Amino acid sequence: MPELPEVETVCRALSKVLTNSRIKKIEFYRKDLRWQVKDNLEVSLKNNIFIDPYRRGKYILIPTNTDKIFLIHLGMSGQIRIKKKDIVQKHDHMRMIVENNNKHFVVTYNDSRRFGYIDLFKKKELREHFLLSKIGVEPLGRELTTEYLKNNFKKRVINIKNALIDQKIIAGIGNIYASEILYKAKINPLRKVSSLSQNDLNSIITFTKIILKRSIDVGGTTIRDHMQPDGSLGYFKQKLQVYGKVNEKCKTCNSYIVKEVISNRSTFICKHCQI
Repeated sequence: MPELPEVETVCRALSKVLTNSRIKKIEFYRKDLRWQVKDNLEVSLKNNIFIDPYRRGKYILIPTNTDKIFLIHLGMSGQIRIKKKDIVQKHDHMRMIVENNNKHFVVTYNDSRRFGYIDLFKKKELREHFLLSKIGVEPLGRELTTEYLKNNFKKRVINIKNALIDQKIIAGIGNIYASEILYKAKINPLRKVSSLSQNDLNSIITFTKIILKRSIDVGGTTIRDHMQPDGSLGYFKQKLQVYGKVNEKCKTCNSYIVKEVISNRSTFICKHCQI
């Protein structure tokens, strides 16, 4: 599933095309995504002008000049493609033609597994939207502090790996980056949050920001289906330290990376470095 860096990469690419663009046409080839797309979405959106897209957690939000917000959730395998030619491909579910500076672009949503979602709602409904109302702070924002983590970890008995991927605590971190963050912070993913010191929390926050920013800079991680809108793949996978590196040597201590299954998710650990 695309995580924060992949979604941010897509959002930035969309911004270059969609900002101040007029929606000339939008149509769906099928609406039965993870949730059914609204029947009147095409009519409500036509001839609107998009404002600058932004990201919230793993969701892309694109405001319009009519106080509506167009939401895209990539789900597990969703891809956005930006083209100049109108070519329909297998698993394309939405096609949108926009005009920007007298140029036309075709934006398509492709999703082989249909776990993503597309929605349109009023700006005043943002805080109450069922996908957005309960998500936590942005990991790259100022709200992610040690005090914030302490308050959210109080009376919890979960391990730090599950805490990092809990979207109600921190928005946007998934399985890949949780493994990478905890490796760099030298913290075992199975440690209970109640056992973490102030220094541990500081390390988690520091490496969260470093790793996510670095991945955004190089275009997101290429895992399975992720693809940037222009068709190019992210290549942060080449720089991953532990994720998917089972039985390879740790670059710090030469111990072997092992895989643990935590809550049905693969987690990669150097048991010598991560205590």
